Amino acid sequence: MILYYQIMRHLNYAFLITAVFLAFLPSGCSKAPAKDNKVLVTFGNNSITNGAFKKRISKLPPYYQDIVNKNKKRFLEEMIAEDLFYEEAVRKGYLQDREVAEVIKEAKKKILVARLIQTEVERNASVTEDEIRKYYDEHKEDFKTPEMWRASHILVADEKEAKDILDELAKGASFEELARIRSIDATASRGGDIGYFRRGQLVPEFEKEAIALNPGQTSGVVNTQFGYHIIKLTDKRESSVEPYEKSRRPIEDILMKKKRGELFDQLVEKLKKKYDVRIDEKLFESLDDTSIAKSEGAVKK
Repeated sequence: MILYYQIMRHLNYAFLITAVFLAFLPSGCSKAPAKDNKVLVTFGNNSITNGAFKKRISKLPPYYQDIVNKNKKRFLEEMIAEDLFYEEAVRKGYLQDREVAEVIKEAKKKILVARLIQTEVERNASVTEDEIRKYYDEHKEDFKTPEMWRASHILVADEKEAKDILDELAKGASFEELARIRSIDATASRGGDIGYFRRGQLVPEFEKEAIALNPGQTSGVVNTQFGYHIIKLTDKRESSVEPYEKSRRPIEDILMKKKRGELFDQLVEKLKKKYDVRIDEKLFESLDDTSIAKSEGAVKK
């Protein structure tokens, strides 16, 4: 019995609470298809229907659904084991166990809180196209792409060899071919191409020489901690603002997060006033770690 329990262990507590909550939400007045009401498993006075089995799988994240769909029988067997454990635990009276009751109470509270937040916050959070456009217009600097350069280089260990290569280039030799033949760098197989880079990504001596070039130009010998380089700038991209269409989704996410936060804070303040929340600041200030630690064993009412 590994698959089911591995999945359950990897799902965080917040997800499990949400999954339990969603699993028991009413889904409307439509009846489930007859085939989904067919009994798949029976044990004692209980059963698992085909629909219940499929619903359990559907509540898992996509990644875990893919795993389960390849191991359905195994997942079913382990579901059965879980239900049998539950039946036996109830029969043994564990529902009356104090620690179990506290955990159930805490879970119930989180489920109800999740429902309230979903109703009062999640369903009311929305942003308009005008708000997204306004944010884009006012924060264009946040959506600027940096200057980018693309370069190739030939790296050798000896300065004299580097100068010899410069002479060959001056006579019309191909930079890319010489890189493949003479360069000791891992980029040799790509004709020396290091790809695009922006300021601060390369060693200072190399970067300074590279960005001073115009596309198509070749440097002199450049010494760095890695050896002797000859650099060729192959492309340059100026800084530009990302188009609205490409920036729209990230902006919507930012604004939705902000809206949810605002609605959440408003709900908290509304409830504080409704239930007349008061904190004894003097008592709170008198608390210390020792007194809190001593109270941890106290039984909750």
